[in-house]
Amino acid sequence: MSEVAPKARLKRCRNQWSKADGDGDRLRDEQRYEKHWTVAQSLRFAWARGHGTNESMRISEYLYVMTDLGKATVRSRVGKMASRIIPNLDERAWRKTRVELAAHWRRDGAGLSGVPRQSSLPMGGPVSSRPVHIVVVPMDGPTHESWKPAGGNFFYEIQQAAREFAPNAEISIFSVEPGEQPSSWHGRLAHYLIEMGATHLVAQVETDPERAGTWTWDVLWADLAEQWDGVLLGVMFDSAFRLITLQSRELARISDRFVLVDICMPMDGVLKKGRTEVGPVNMPISNETLAVIDECIHGLPKIHDVSFIGALYPYRVELLDQVRAHGANVAVNPHRVDVATDFESSRTAQPTYLDYMTGIAQSRMTINFSESSAGLVQQLKTRILEAACVGTLVLTDDVDRTSRFWDESEYGFFASPQELPSVVERLLADPVALDAAALRGRARARLINVSSFWGGIDSGLAARKLRGITTL
Repeated sequence: MSEVAPKARLKRCRNQWSKADGDGDRLRDEQRYEKHWTVAQSLRFAWARGHGTNESMRISEYLYVMTDLGKATVRSRVGKMASRIIPNLDERAWRKTRVELAAHWRRDGAGLSGVPRQSSLPMGGPVSSRPVHIVVVPMDGPTHESWKPAGGNFFYEIQQAAREFAPNAEISIFSVEPGEQPSSWHGRLAHYLIEMGATHLVAQVETDPERAGTWTWDVLWADLAEQWDGVLLGVMFDSAFRLITLQSRELARISDRFVLVDICMPMDGVLKKGRTEVGPVNMPISNETLAVIDECIHGLPKIHDVSFIGALYPYRVELLDQVRAHGANVAVNPHRVDVATDFESSRTAQPTYLDYMTGIAQSRMTINFSESSAGLVQQLKTRILEAACVGTLVLTDDVDRTSRFWDESEYGFFASPQELPSVVERLLADPVALDAAALRGRARARLINVSSFWGGIDSGLAARKLRGITTL
């Protein structure tokens, strides 16, 4: 392998960007470049500390090829080895890659180079004196079938819950068209925020709206933070993944008016030392949606002792069999009309959100595994709130996530998978106490179904001395 090989590969990737027939080609090239080149650069930097440049480039190219072939295990081991040599090596490599990618996106028209400065557009005064106006940028907006009460659309719930939490605030939706290029929606969004006098922008900043896998929020925010004086509330679902954290850290570095809103795990001090963020908070379920769910499940009996909804990894299949061996009636994915028996069948032909909530509602208990797919990190899962809202007792293994919002008497805890069968057996032995605990959990859930998310944001803004939702 030669020293120029990685650069030649990068050049080919860029040529493919410019010649791509469609967004799919462009997206795949970008994803491959960012994922693989970042890892290759990490090893190159580490190796160059103790070896010659040519040798480090050969190792870099080798790693690139290995990751290109999907050798995730090799990539993980090498990444850990390099991080022991140089702390935060992956972050340095990632930022170097982002500089190159940001330059590419700017050449392609992203950012706000052509947008008039803030002073040339009406703002209605400084953010501290303007009426609260929250602009929501949904991942899947009003053109999607799920954009309705009880449609299972997280951003429908976010905007509707905002209306219920802060009835005096202005709430508006900014829609990005499916497949719309950053060169188009960046400028449109900036104009909209400034012209409307928006005070807060809410978006899932893990990826671009309507373009999963593309990320240009850093390009936009670097320009927008100079032209607009509001707060960017960045909703995160997967901060347990290192890449997602690095993206958030970049947005935090650009401006202290970026606030991370994490629905899974605490992130205080992670983006910037000593700085608070928001979370974990429960993904909201609006009162409007609860009314639809209540009508759907009214009068339905509890027909399952225990339910499990999710992917059927082999260890989970074995565990559920053990729970059955203790005499419990266990329903696996009861919201489905078919029978799922393994991982593949559990991930296909997904039912509607109302089917899902009905399946949970007809179970006396439901199992929640809190570990993130990113590794040994526990998360606050949305299913905790969903199950509790319909009077189903949640059995969870998280140590300090559910307990932030529910009393220990309002849910069940199992310290390990091996302990779960005995916990189920003990709870079923006292059905009166089980039902009482589920009712207490339901009452708590319906107190926080909106306020956990938006109240958490309001408190977080106050802690950071930023413009609040309900107060200045």
